[in-house]
Amino acid sequence: MATTRSLRAALGSWKSLAGTALTFWILGVSISAFAQTANSNAVLPNAPSAATSNTVDHSLTFAQRFRTYRRAVFSPQTIIGPAFGAGISQWEGEPPGWRQGAEGYGRRIGSDIGRDVISKTITFGLAAVDGEDPRHFRSQDPSVWGRIKYGVVSSFVSPTASGRRIPAFSRFAGIYGAAFISNVWYPDNRSTAAYAARRGSTALGAAVGFRVLSEFVPFLSGSSGKFLRQ
Repeated sequence: MATTRSLRAALGSWKSLAGTALTFWILGVSISAFAQTANSNAVLPNAPSAATSNTVDHSLTFAQRFRTYRRAVFSPQTIIGPAFGAGISQWEGEPPGWRQGAEGYGRRIGSDIGRDVISKTITFGLAAVDGEDPRHFRSQDPSVWGRIKYGVVSSFVSPTASGRRIPAFSRFAGIYGAAFISNVWYPDNRSTAAYAARRGSTALGAAVGFRVLSEFVPFLSGSSGKFLRQ
């Protein structure tokens, strides 16, 4: 009986999250398709202090963007990251209204997966608007410090088709947007702006850590040029 109740609770969470994720998926695809058509010949903006890269072609068609997005969503990291995060939340008892046991863990991992998919969908749409390349390319720097620095910096800037870099607006919007949208299904005592901002900052910190780790663990990002989770 306990197992049945846990499964029903998990499925209930999944239905709610799936509906929200589907809405933002459709929105993201629509924005990306429109932006790709409207800005195919546009000159992209440059950050004042960004570095130039002449070794990689960062121009992406809509089809390439969609394949990048699809790989991000249907990747092991979409499960591994949330599973790990849900385990920590379970240990901390956050949010307290979701209890412990299989039922509580099911709700927590469903919530984290939903946030992850919504984040990637928002990033997908907005990256097409400002021309960001959301893919991650591993550093070729042989030094440990150089790779760590590259992993951190690449979390906050994105290359464009011109080879220049701009602030990673789409990534920030995706991470914090998903954190605030998740207020819809979080308990009332955890659905405030302050808690949403805290969830977003925690997710951003985890994303930075994951990028740094990928510099030393190749299979997390594949070969150079493969997409890494945002």
